[in-house]
Amino acid sequence: MSNIRFPFWQEVRKLLVDRLDGTYAERVEAYPPKVLMTDGDGPYARVRVDVGQTGFFAGREFMAFHEYSIATGASVAVRAIAGVDVFLEQFHLDNWTGDVRLELRSGSTVTSPFVNDIPVRRTNQTDGVDLTYTTQVDMDNGGVVTGGTLLDVFQLTSGNKSDSVSGGSQDPIGMPAGTYYIVIQNIGNQTATGVFKARWEERP
Repeated sequence: MSNIRFPFWQEVRKLLVDRLDGTYAERVEAYPPKVLMTDGDGPYARVRVDVGQTGFFAGREFMAFHEYSIATGASVAVRAIAGVDVFLEQFHLDNWTGDVRLELRSGSTVTSPFVNDIPVRRTNQTDGVDLTYTTQVDMDNGGVVTGGTLLDVFQLTSGNKSDSVSGGSQDPIGMPAGTYYIVIQNIGNQTATGVFKARWEERP
C-alpha cells in the first residue's frame, strides 16, 4: 500500500497517508494561531510563553505594602477586606531591625477602629491592560484586633544586624471572599522596623 492523492477542488489535491495497518488518514498540517506566536509569525516564530499568571496580563493582579515601626511589646494590625476570591501569591516581611512575629487571622474582634487606608496598586501598568476592572480588596491599618482563627504564622529575627531579614509565604494560597487581619508583633527588646508586602490575583 502507498499514499493516495485524489482530486479535491479544481487543481487542489488531498493526500491520504498510508498508516501501514490497512487504513488511511488525511494529512493535515496544524499551525497555531498567530496570536500565540512570537516574532510576528516571522522566521523565528515560537509559541509564546509568558512568565506570570493570566491575571497579571488581564489586569487582575494587585499589590500593597505597609511600612512599620513597632515599639517593644507593641503590635500593628492590617485589615484586608476581599469582596471576591483571591489567590495570595506573595505574603512576606522585609524586617530591618528587631524581632517580629506575623500572624494571618480571620474572624478576629476589632477593639479599635481601622482609620488609615493602604493604597492597592495594579501590578501591571503597561499599555493594553484592561483598566475597567478595579480591585475588590480594601486594606487599612491603625486598628486593634483580638482573637480569631490563626491561618498562618512566621517569625523574623533581625536584632542589631545591619542587613534586613526577609521571610514569608511564596506559595499560592486560595482564599475566599472575607475579612482578614495581618498582625505584626514586636517580640524583641528594641524597636522593630520594616515593611509588609502582599501580592494577589483576584478571581471575580
